Amino acid sequence: MCNALDDAIESIYQEHYFMNKKLLLLTVTLLVSFFARSAELSDVDSGIYEVLNPKNEATGVLYKLSKTNTGWSAFGKLPNNNLWKDLSCDAGCAYRTSTDTDVNGFFPADWLARFDIACIQDIAQAFCRVSPKGDPSKNIHMIIALVTGKPIPLYLKRRIDLD
Repeated sequence: MCNALDDAIESIYQEHYFMNKKLLLLTVTLLVSFFARSAELSDVDSGIYEVLNPKNEATGVLYKLSKTNTGWSAFGKLPNNNLWKDLSCDAGCAYRTSTDTDVNGFFPADWLARFDIACIQDIAQAFCRVSPKGDPSKNIHMIIALVTGKPIPLYLKRRIDLD
């Protein structure tokens, strides 16, 4: 009789333990997904940026991002050229806010843990703002090339003097 009672108590304990463990796991998963959600770009991110080379030196290649009532648009300008070229592709591939899944594919896990990241993208590229968690005033911006198979980041420097 004692063995049966002990077994019943052990069974109830294990069910309760595993139920609490599942509940805890579900709660943690929901909290992590809530806090890890991607931020969104805002009008403040509009502006002119210069592409930097791997040594963080200016290249003279300019990128202008602007937001209108119909969405985001991007223009590019090569060095020694006064003409801005529309970087948008054909109809049907306008910029959209990147999903959490998209952003997770652009950045390594350690970046996702340390930074708040907001991106927009079309089929060819993503434009992202990356801010240290808890200090959104220290932004960096980058373009992520998406047509290369593996996303390739190009760092940008904001050119306030050209806005």
